[in-house]
Amino acid sequence: MSEEDVDDEIGLKPGVIVESSKAKYTIIKLLGEGGFGAVYKVHETNNKEKCYAMKVERKMEARRHSKLKMEIMILKVVSAERKQSHFTTIADRGKREKEGFFFLVMELVGKSLADLKGARPDKVFSPPTGLGVAQQCLEACEDLHKYGFIHRDLKPANYACGIKDKHIIYILDFGIARKILNEKNELRAPRESVRFKGTVRFASLSCHRNVELGWKDDCESWFYLLIDLLNPGGMLLYSEDCRTTKRDTLLGALKCKEELGKIIDYFDSLNYPDRVDYHYIYKLLEEGAVNCGGSVSAPYDWE
Repeated sequence: MSEEDVDDEIGLKPGVIVESSKAKYTIIKLLGEGGFGAVYKVHETNNKEKCYAMKVERKMEARRHSKLKMEIMILKVVSAERKQSHFTTIADRGKREKEGFFFLVMELVGKSLADLKGARPDKVFSPPTGLGVAQQCLEACEDLHKYGFIHRDLKPANYACGIKDKHIIYILDFGIARKILNEKNELRAPRESVRFKGTVRFASLSCHRNVELGWKDDCESWFYLLIDLLNPGGMLLYSEDCRTTKRDTLLGALKCKEELGKIIDYFDSLNYPDRVDYHYIYKLLEEGAVNCGGSVSAPYDWE
């Protein structure tokens, strides 16, 4: 879908004003689009200094689940989980009945990890930056999992750094997230077969096998994301390559390969109902960064 198609479909060109019950927002430009609709950069109409991201979703009778409603539910319950949140704050929301769409106004973030990595001379981060960034990415997962959700599409494009504080990493896009705990806070019984959801390159083995996904599967996708941040190897299928003789090719040049091997072996020991020991992973990331001559808390490559 081209940028023009999205503008025509949603009807929001630069300069268009979108009004909620409490404020007016002027469209600046299109930031991205997908199956849900589009994301725009906007500013408060009476204050150009106050900029936000506006996510727009067309109202469709055929759609069983609103992706925007899932996003709002997650951001409302999870964003206050830790002092420095990895979740963007909601500024406003509303709907335009005439055009038939809902909108969500959120805190604006900076470049995605995919873009930051692509801007590096060798298209990868230094090991201390990759491991430090990955720790924040996993913290976001831990917070999400605590409330019974799984993301199901973790990849560098779905994380971004902050604008004012470029050291903070935010998790984005909960369009295919799923709640795996029921109203009694019990794990849902796994379905016999599930359709593939996510991105092939970062999908877990269970996802490729059409098996029900749990917390461990988000963590497995997170691991492939980590490898992608550190390895310039191009289009690898991580789920296969890190479990075969290709593991040395994938991790061999990294001084933290022992710690990385322990992480994926730990994830492989888990089953659908199992909770994840996140602190064990954080410890291995910290040890790995030290072995690479740095620290997970050091300034990042782009700072």
